[in-house]
Amino acid sequence: MRIILNAAEDTNRSRAETALRNLPSAVSASQVHVAPGDVIDVQGDDSYLKGHGTQEVDGQLIATVAGVVDRVNKLVSVRPVKSRYAADCGDVIVGRVVEIAGKRWKVDINSRQSSTLMLSAVNLPGGIQRRRTNVDELNMRGVFEEGDLISAEVQQIMMDGMASLHTRNSKYGKLEGGMLVQVPPVLIKRQRQHFHHLPALGLDVIFGCNGWVWVGCHVEPPADTGAAGADASEAAALRPPVDVVEGTVR
Repeated sequence: MRIILNAAEDTNRSRAETALRNLPSAVSASQVHVAPGDVIDVQGDDSYLKGHGTQEVDGQLIATVAGVVDRVNKLVSVRPVKSRYAADCGDVIVGRVVEIAGKRWKVDINSRQSSTLMLSAVNLPGGIQRRRTNVDELNMRGVFEEGDLISAEVQQIMMDGMASLHTRNSKYGKLEGGMLVQVPPVLIKRQRQHFHHLPALGLDVIFGCNGWVWVGCHVEPPADTGAAGADASEAAALRPPVDVVEGTVR
């Protein structure tokens, strides 16, 4: 029995030694965690490119933020552990209207810069589908005004990084009868569903990708507007045609 136990121990020891030999001799540079002031090893390559979160001091590459070292070819940067929200197309966000000007709302989404919500990207009262006019621009505060909390979706990212929002879906819009909870954006995972209903508590929760969470009383979804849309289409079909010639209507 003792001989069998010794043989088993020798086998386990040899397996452990083999596993240790197969481990990499050093941690990959792309997974190195650094703190502000740490020297980043560039492996003697003088042709590296400085990226975000780095600074060159006395010929050495120094980290200026706490995070993980990223290397893309010769570009060396530090990805911070905590950072401001970076919008992406399709993100569900909770924001606050801060300004109204020029057929658009400026919305604070907890990012590096405010986002924009165009007048053409919202549903008009009653769900009417038509071209926006100067009257609609004058009545913009009847839809959203300064200080309102809204839920929206990121439609596109501009060349300067500014996010363009829309609230064309009936589930988006003005938020009332609840409270706002702010958490670090890194805690909110992008997923298929960000709107949740808690039947036991009678609450609706919206997890914004920007770290803003809305908790409010449950609101029944609006009634189906299919019949109204059909009536509008029928009325449009009965309307006499309009000819447009060189910018004039006759």
